[in-house]
Amino acid sequence: MATEVTIPNLGYTMTVAKILNWQKAVGDKVETGEILLEIETDKVNYGIESPAGGVVKAILAKVGEEIPVGGLVAIIGRADEEIDVRSYAKETKEAPTPEKAQTDGKKETSFPVLPAAGGRIFASPLARKIAGIKQIDLSRVKGSGRSGRIRMADVEKHILEGKPHKLEPAPSVGPVEVAEVIPLTTMRRTIAQRLAQSFHDAPHFNLCMEVDMTEALRFREENRGQWEAKGVRVSINDILVKAVSQALMEHPEINSSLKGDEIEVYGNVNMGIAVATERGLLVPVLRDADRKSLLDISRESSILIQKTQEGKLGPDDLSFGTFTITNLGTFGIDLFTPIINQPESAILGVGKLDRKVKVVDGDKIAIRSVMNLCLVFDHRVIDGAPAARFLDRVREILESPNQLREMV
Repeated sequence: MATEVTIPNLGYTMTVAKILNWQKAVGDKVETGEILLEIETDKVNYGIESPAGGVVKAILAKVGEEIPVGGLVAIIGRADEEIDVRSYAKETKEAPTPEKAQTDGKKETSFPVLPAAGGRIFASPLARKIAGIKQIDLSRVKGSGRSGRIRMADVEKHILEGKPHKLEPAPSVGPVEVAEVIPLTTMRRTIAQRLAQSFHDAPHFNLCMEVDMTEALRFREENRGQWEAKGVRVSINDILVKAVSQALMEHPEINSSLKGDEIEVYGNVNMGIAVATERGLLVPVLRDADRKSLLDISRESSILIQKTQEGKLGPDDLSFGTFTITNLGTFGIDLFTPIINQPESAILGVGKLDRKVKVVDGDKIAIRSVMNLCLVFDHRVIDGAPAARFLDRVREILESPNQLREMV
């Protein structure tokens, strides 16, 4: 029996994957567990292993093509096995969608498409996708599915039969010169969708505070030698992760998520650390940050950041975060208000370290190292007063780093 290779579901936000490259070609031998192809998801690049040994009998997806979760991409069989590739129609291998979940012996629920000429017509997700790419007016395509529903094969047939009817482009509104058109990657599109949804769903409330980092910097300098002797270089971000994790356990209502009609308060801190990459912003997760020493945080953060920059993160590295820290201080940003990384309820934006003249010890003037922190939280879950107490506690710990626990 031939073995079908499909796009796996690598996370609850994943709906499609783009084919990046094929490691095998039709006719090549392949072993069970050998990497067959590489895909790009909304978060990571991932190598799909062959589920069986044999010979690649068919490749059903091209490089650059986007395939839904569960979509068929290849067939593995015995060397002497004859396979009718035409019987493996892509349309029957689409990912489960709301319309498919409701068609098992029940009335079909289709996704409507509104063509340029107006009127309500029905088409499958793949048909809509191809029509959008080719700018086909679906009102002129004859559907062969149930109740005249347009399938992917109908759109392809319409294109092959002759000159397709295209939607009229929008008229130009001014002398704008387009220098470059950059297609959205799967990851960039998902980032856009999730950030827009977060900003739309969650009422963002911002609290900002200036923190004196002089003692934290002194603490790091005093311990630098013994830490580096152990092969660890502790950054200010590592100290921030430790301080915020400790404050979250003292103020657990900040370390929470809204799930339906309930608020889930977490008993551990899985700290998301925002990392800018060429592909976009990724947030690898440092698990159980509240239970780790500063040196452990520094070691594991360095590994996560390196994996992020090299594109070697796995799905587990990006899952189950409870709070996120994003630092734009290295880019010279003084203050900013980030967007919450849902389903988390809060995120901390970190600005640059700066030198300022401040009044200390009553009426003395001194030059101090300061940093702006901005807490953004979901006001449906967290009120202003507890959020202010949490942020103030973070400030206290950073300004008196001897309060940090497990500094070994």
